[in-house]
Amino acid sequence: MSASKDRLNRKQQIEAGTDKRTIAAAEAAKKRHKQNIQYIVIAAVLVVFFAFIFIYNSNYPSRHTTAVTVDDTKYSVAQTNYHYSSSYMSFYNNYYSYVNGGLFFDPKESLADQAYSEDMSWRDYFLDAAVDSITESKVLNDAAAEAGFTLSEEQQAEFDEAVAQIENNWSELGYSSLQQYIGLNYGKGVDMDMVKDEMYKSFVASSYSQSVFDGYEYTPEELAAYYGEHADEYDRITYAYYTAADDTVDAEALAAAVNGTSEEQFNTYMEENYEDQAPVTLTYPGSSLSEAYSEWLLDPARKAGDAAALEDGDSTTVVMFLDRDTNDYNTVSFRHVLIMAQDTDGDGEFSEEEKAEAQARAEELYAQWQAGDATEDSFAELANENTEDSGSAENGGLYETVIQGQMVEPIDQWLFDAARKPGDTAVLSYEGSNYTGTHVVFFVGQDDMTYADTIADNAMRNDAFSEWLQGLEDAAVVTTSHLGMCGKNH
Repeated sequence: MSASKDRLNRKQQIEAGTDKRTIAAAEAAKKRHKQNIQYIVIAAVLVVFFAFIFIYNSNYPSRHTTAVTVDDTKYSVAQTNYHYSSSYMSFYNNYYSYVNGGLFFDPKESLADQAYSEDMSWRDYFLDAAVDSITESKVLNDAAAEAGFTLSEEQQAEFDEAVAQIENNWSELGYSSLQQYIGLNYGKGVDMDMVKDEMYKSFVASSYSQSVFDGYEYTPEELAAYYGEHADEYDRITYAYYTAADDTVDAEALAAAVNGTSEEQFNTYMEENYEDQAPVTLTYPGSSLSEAYSEWLLDPARKAGDAAALEDGDSTTVVMFLDRDTNDYNTVSFRHVLIMAQDTDGDGEFSEEEKAEAQARAEELYAQWQAGDATEDSFAELANENTEDSGSAENGGLYETVIQGQMVEPIDQWLFDAARKPGDTAVLSYEGSNYTGTHVVFFVGQDDMTYADTIADNAMRNDAFSEWLQGLEDAAVVTTSHLGMCGKNH
């Protein structure tokens, strides 16, 4: 074939796209196009993957995934985390010494891996508590709104102070930011706005609950009837007992020997006949008595000095009935200033000089008060400025609805002296295992109700309130979902 013929053929092939170079170029272009499509697909997959990772590690799912629904209101995983953590912290603070002593659970380990019961972990327990907390807050806020209830100025101020403490104290607790504090303590997705919103609902729920509780009223006849029906639970029984754990003591003979005598004679008999053994005297409400002898002690026919030998598991207990207190006395209110004795020499004991220093300081404050207005209000100011009793340091040293036996012996005897009248004052010293110091006391007066009526009143209010709240909760429709996302911060 001539050269001119070859050139003509190649020209025709090029024009037709069938020459080798054109075919090769087309194949290469096709391959590049296919690779470009693959790169685009891979890039798209990576974008989706990293977007998923970003969203998963962000707060978005926690704030936009519903975990609890109460009626028509949805609560996110983050809101559930708040209630979960609040329930956890409440439990931990209430039982701090027990938890750190090895009981309940190990706070350093995952709660999901620690059993609360055979079929429930501690995480499950607090998840249930969170759902209950959300439900209670919802139904109480709805009831408050329906009743037109709003926080008082004092309650609003208390709420504002609680919020301010969180907003201002995070750095003192060692956190780098407020959000770090919120996130680590309340869980994923929770921020300060959510904390304030949920806290406000809790304040409304608590305040409205108290208003409902305080709103119940009962007549003296109703109170007396209720107490009479539950006297075996509330009457205080004083008794002496000795448990014979082996055959060295003939419990039946001992009971017969002391029956019809007195506590002193019981003790004397034990000292004379059983070396290093003595009965113990206790006072308990009927509801707290041992089942082994509660029925015998609560028998209406029981009289002081009655004694019996009663089976108590693998042993026999000799019990002597001493008294049944029907709580038919008026409770009292008083104020005080406590000055604690200081162990200045660090020997672990209070010397007479150290105790005298506390008494001298108390006497000095008492004289200061007497030299002034000498009124209850001025005494309250004295207490606020000087008392070392943390339980009454912010309310003028006031204790209300005080019952017999509640205070240390010197104060108890002084408060319930039949001659006591409003405005009486005294300086009383006490030395005990829990503290040693001197009190300046001011008697406010007897309360209007007897202790028996107070017990009945509180019990009836609690019963009525519990029934009312249970009705609200039973009427609510509660559903849960995605709880597996909740409570991961403990």
